[in-house]
Amino acid sequence: IVSPDIHVDICIVPPTEERDYYTLVTMGMGAHRMNVPEELAEYKLERAELAIALPPDWKLDEESLKDERWYWPIGLLKVLARLPISNDTWLGFGHTMDKQSPFAEDTELCAALLVGPQDVVWNGGEVCTLPSGEEVNFYQVIPLYRNEMEYKMEHDADALLKKMAGISFVVNPTRQNAITRGTLAEEEFTGDMDDAAWHLESIQEKGLPVNEINAYNHMAIYLRWCIEHDLMSAEFMERYWEQVQPFMADLSRADLRGFIRDQLKGQLFGALFNKEGAAFAGYYYGEADSPYFPSDIDNYALEYFGSEQYYSDKFQDEAYLFIPFDENYYQAMAKVMEKRFANWQGQSFDEATLEPSDLAEAMMEYLDCECTYFPSLTDDDPIMSAYNYAKRESVKEGFVPVLIKADDEILWECLIMNSDPDSDGEDDFAFDPDKVAEYRKKMLSAPVENSKAVLEEMIGQRKEEAEDDDMDWDEEILGEMEGGYDNRRFSSYWNSDNNMTYPLILAKIPVKNPWEIFAYLPFGGWNECPNTPELMAVAKYWFEQHGAVPAAMSHDELEFLLPAPVPEEKAMDAAVELYGFCPDVIDQGPEDATVGALADVLRQSTVWYFWWD
Repeated sequence: IVSPDIHVDICIVPPTEERDYYTLVTMGMGAHRMNVPEELAEYKLERAELAIALPPDWKLDEESLKDERWYWPIGLLKVLARLPISNDTWLGFGHTMDKQSPFAEDTELCAALLVGPQDVVWNGGEVCTLPSGEEVNFYQVIPLYRNEMEYKMEHDADALLKKMAGISFVVNPTRQNAITRGTLAEEEFTGDMDDAAWHLESIQEKGLPVNEINAYNHMAIYLRWCIEHDLMSAEFMERYWEQVQPFMADLSRADLRGFIRDQLKGQLFGALFNKEGAAFAGYYYGEADSPYFPSDIDNYALEYFGSEQYYSDKFQDEAYLFIPFDENYYQAMAKVMEKRFANWQGQSFDEATLEPSDLAEAMMEYLDCECTYFPSLTDDDPIMSAYNYAKRESVKEGFVPVLIKADDEILWECLIMNSDPDSDGEDDFAFDPDKVAEYRKKMLSAPVENSKAVLEEMIGQRKEEAEDDDMDWDEEILGEMEGGYDNRRFSSYWNSDNNMTYPLILAKIPVKNPWEIFAYLPFGGWNECPNTPELMAVAKYWFEQHGAVPAAMSHDELEFLLPAPVPEEKAMDAAVELYGFCPDVIDQGPEDATVGALADVLRQSTVWYFWWD
């Protein structure tokens, strides 16, 4: 209303179906001839008008514009329109204005860049020729973050625009920062998640009998799942809408492999996804840690083909490339991804356990092998993912993975008591590595005791104890095979006080056979708990009979993992062996606990649990 110099209006062009945003354009700035350097006179840059694009839900009513959160784009246009007059200067392509503080309280945007008009489809739309022959140039105002402004000053406007490729020109107060994010620009593909070139190289170098399009199979599964779950960035949808739209009509028939190959240059990277999608990708696809999408693909390949084929010379460690690319494959992996996503959303941890304690550090030093430390978690998905990945790798790499309670001082005392009894490792967790190594060598070089004989002696001892207590072995100890339950999850690492896991160590024990881990973890030899030779003998027998492997332990708990439950016809015999090995699982259990009830558990379970009082 009051104009100290030129009169400037702001024209408001409302959103349409073709342009889903407001366009605000100055009208009157061009009445002033700017002070353009003489060497640029031939380009007719003396007159200009400015435009800025706002989202369709931006509030432009009189009442809302009293709030700086809604008003600042208009204020920015007004300031820029009068800047050439107040400073006797000029504005053109690539020029910037620095407010030096955020435009409003809900944004960190604090500067602006002028570029050519955006979303203009006709030639010459950036210039309006007046009847006098003079020209009015139109520029788009792009709000910037501080580091984007600094990048432009250090380089130039074109360099910044390359960094900003894929970022919409429509104002978003909380948009991605071009300097700290990935980018959709072809020049900036980083391949920070996956690159088909790695998989193509395997196909070509190993001469694998598969179509090269298979290099994109697992990437297409991941991308489809993210599209279905609205995890893609607005920039991705805008840039590739024409190509993606046909897939959206029926994703169950979508084959995104060609799209990834041709449009994404064979790469998946963070900038393809929105804030939630990028965060999930960092958790699940960013690093080869647990959980890790490519490792889940490998696990599915092992399940699909079976162990013999998976590790065969035909596949040459690339079994995932041979999985048929069909809806069954997608649906199987979609279930895995749903689980990972749900865990990621609900996961939390005890910050006090983020770093290993002195005892945990000592334990990992004692183990003298590759170890991964896990803090206390509300969900054990990362732990079990890492364990399962390690179990798959162990077949080729020659180790046995074991989960160990990290801050268990009694376990530490047991280990030192057996392997280095002369050390006083209680206060500073000191031990003699040479003596520990000598103990391991001794245990590993000694012949394993007769497994069956060891178990028969243990069972015989249980029968003697029952007789001494005037208990009927068949009726009171064995009982009927009933009252069991399905046990398929580890329980020894859960803290019942807070329903979180204890801090854990996943150790890749460098031994060939599962029973040999007890040479590295000699935790027994006290009360009813078997000693190291006995633990090795029994574990060898159970591995040979049932495929059972020692998998998790604390100072008084030990859990075995099996590939399948014990057949019903063998369950009672196995339960008798378990009772002989660890009588406390029944004697210290519920009042009505029997070997028969334990057998009913074994025929349904893939985890065996032992506890010694």
